[in-house]
Amino acid sequence: MAARTPVLADHRKVGSRLIAPFNDMFGPTRDVSWINTMIPELLWIALIQDVHGSRRGVEIITAFTRDVRASSADRSTEIWAAAGKFTAIPGEALRAIVTGSPENYADELRDALRPLAAWYPSHPLNALLAGETLDASADELTYLKRTVATLFDRSCKAAIMTQATAVWLAFDADRLKVAPDLSLAQFPRIEEYPETELSLRIAASIRASLNQFFGDTAIMASESDWPAAFWNRGLEIAPCEDYDGR
Repeated sequence: MAARTPVLADHRKVGSRLIAPFNDMFGPTRDVSWINTMIPELLWIALIQDVHGSRRGVEIITAFTRDVRASSADRSTEIWAAAGKFTAIPGEALRAIVTGSPENYADELRDALRPLAAWYPSHPLNALLAGETLDASADELTYLKRTVATLFDRSCKAAIMTQATAVWLAFDADRLKVAPDLSLAQFPRIEEYPETELSLRIAASIRASLNQFFGDTAIMASESDWPAAFWNRGLEIAPCEDYDGR
């Protein structure tokens, strides 16, 4: 039987610390909170994948973000993963991008984002639902709270698939390239998570990559106030619930 490859085989040991390959190449990352910052930025991705499934969800998100990149030279090299990035696009322009697309994803995109638009009127993607009557129902609020609560565990499958999609958008925008000997070079195998050791290694690289991307505002972080606005709105909607802030 072949020897089992350790889950953290890609990591380099320095003293008592294990250094992820991404950090080893690009240096240490600025500490960014998964809960405080990344969940609000990536929740729209999680909702699309929850409603339409991981595979179709990625297709919708890829088609949408490719259309955004193609809409302007200024947008062509951006990684359109963080919701706050969309504050840079006027609402009318954002709607035109979607309605003018030859891809058949507009209705599916809106359907998944409708609960978020109903309860979070300042969400950066709400222009896509302009003119619709939105019902801020208790059921939709329960759904949003359950989805966010699930994402608190950064290693759960839903959270990993959300993070994997954000990293995929970096690949798709040609902003991320990896050496062939790294686990992340076998990125599609993340679909096996958490059943294989390789998928666990890829997941670890995905988390390290996002820490880097959100720690460098020129790569993925939106530099907007959307994450704070999200949690402030949450406090208006429902009492604060304890979490550890990781």
